[in-house]
Amino acid sequence: MRPLALALGLSLVASPAAAQDRGDLRVLAINGGGERMENYASHLAHLRQLVDLLTAAKIPADHITVLSSDGNAPAPDLATREPEPANAWLLQGTHVDPLLRDLTTYESSTLPGVDLRPATVTSLARAVNELRTLLRPGDTLLVYVTDHGTQSRRDPTGNRITLWGPRESISVARLGALLSRLPPTVRVVSLMSQCYSGGFAYMHETREHSRIPDGSTCGYFSSTPDRPAYGCYPEIRGQKAIGHSFEFLSALARSGSFPTAHTEILSSDDTPDIPLRSSDVYLAELLGRNAGDGRDDIALADSLLRQAFASGDHAKERNLVDRIAALFGLRRPTSIAEVEEQIDDLLTFLDVVDARARIWEAALGDFNQANLVDFLTDRPAWRERLQHRALLSLSTPARHARTRELLSELFAFVTSDAMRTLQANRLATGLQTADDIGYRTDIRVAALLRIRFVLTTLAGREWVRNHDKEAKALRALVMCEDLSLPVPATPPRMKVAAESPSLPPLAEDLRRAGAIRPGWIGVTFVPVSHGRRARLGLPEGAATITSQVPHSPAAEAGLRQGDIVTGTTGHPFGHPNDLRPLIASSKPGQSLDLEVLRGGSRVVIKLVVRDAPFGQGKN
Repeated sequence: MRPLALALGLSLVASPAAAQDRGDLRVLAINGGGERMENYASHLAHLRQLVDLLTAAKIPADHITVLSSDGNAPAPDLATREPEPANAWLLQGTHVDPLLRDLTTYESSTLPGVDLRPATVTSLARAVNELRTLLRPGDTLLVYVTDHGTQSRRDPTGNRITLWGPRESISVARLGALLSRLPPTVRVVSLMSQCYSGGFAYMHETREHSRIPDGSTCGYFSSTPDRPAYGCYPEIRGQKAIGHSFEFLSALARSGSFPTAHTEILSSDDTPDIPLRSSDVYLAELLGRNAGDGRDDIALADSLLRQAFASGDHAKERNLVDRIAALFGLRRPTSIAEVEEQIDDLLTFLDVVDARARIWEAALGDFNQANLVDFLTDRPAWRERLQHRALLSLSTPARHARTRELLSELFAFVTSDAMRTLQANRLATGLQTADDIGYRTDIRVAALLRIRFVLTTLAGREWVRNHDKEAKALRALVMCEDLSLPVPATPPRMKVAAESPSLPPLAEDLRRAGAIRPGWIGVTFVPVSHGRRARLGLPEGAATITSQVPHSPAAEAGLRQGDIVTGTTGHPFGHPNDLRPLIASSKPGQSLDLEVLRGGSRVVIKLVVRDAPFGQGKN
């Protein structure tokens, strides 16, 4: 098993003057897509951005080979989604949600001026064989991938790029073996943005037949071998281009330098992507393998960091750490141990936020379904219009129009009742806020990992000072990574936006999370069966308590297993699971008067809602 805990880092940047003349540049670009439902329009947008950049750099068109989904076949193979209509959350969790919220349309992939080939294993092998006859010693092949990817939990060389069609994919080891057909002195530089792309940092092992890199194979990747990437998901038409591939190519268009672009996006990419390079992985492997004498790799790295900071200024690394921390609302760490501590704290916080989001989501789904049932009772003409068969018979534009019409009327119906409006606002706001905080927390974790990269690489550089063989391999990798494109000179990017914090301070998110805590009383329940409701004369939403948490609000108020909750005082439950949104939308500290049937008696249980203790799986 490889020591991946430190498979991170920001490696040395070779100066342009040190770069060798690498001869011609050829490009092999890949977007597999898998199948049309997953072949997002963002992938084709990335290919278009790449081709535009290469054209501006005057790379000849016959030097660019593009494999994309089904190639030039006219069948619709590209998924594009329209933005969600206003108030789409009103359908979340309802029985019509899957039918009405599918806003995906399909079109055929086209890239003007480019002959698209199918992204299959056979087509890829054919392209490599063609390149084998075209590439000469000293030439460079850029392998660009914008796609989905899968992870092998046992070995990162088993990570795969998704290609086009059922069971079509290629692993790190297989792609490395395929590229080994090229002359060994051809430099292969990868730029990959698929999930788990960091596993391809090990591609040199099968191409070069050695664990020690010789500098002929290297790359830039969107994430570590064990983490997904973000940039392949924004398939919504007109949505801001985001993620590793977009940020890297945009930075590359400004400087033409791959190392410079990589360093820039460590702070400019405001997604949970984790940019890294082959040299980062190599240094991390060295630290992991040489952390003997009873020390773990973090202790070794931090001791080397202290040596590095004592022996030199390292202002660039310090400034980069400060910049990332400031932009993402974090404390500036001075050691990898401090980075790990902050990550652990954030992951604990994220667990709590995710648990609350699940409570909000379940409660909102029950609330929405109850509202839709009431709406259809009040507007019976809509029943036929929402039948499964009727919706499937509509064209995609017609179904979108019906969705917008339904949401307009449903929103007016829900907000016509003051109590319903309050509950809707509480549930929808709680879920949206929890989701937003959760996503920002993912970004903060990614930012800390980027900081970890900077510190890990600095430690690794300190280690190789006394190890000539490893230092030689590192120099070769850095030289391999030092790829440049002759892009036209562009004005410097405006600094104002870049200097503005990407995220609010962490303390602000902690405060917001405390303000959207769902209510909790500490029970589980099931709806009462139809027959029993009829015998006992109970409302449709009556719920039987099946368990309770000791010392919870329910237990302290005397609510027992077997009690049947029929509603609140004067408000019987009219729908199954009405109890869940009532509890969740109640603020901690709020009193609830629950009407309960116990045996043959009806009693009122008065309790005070509290915040759910973390880990309690009850309402």
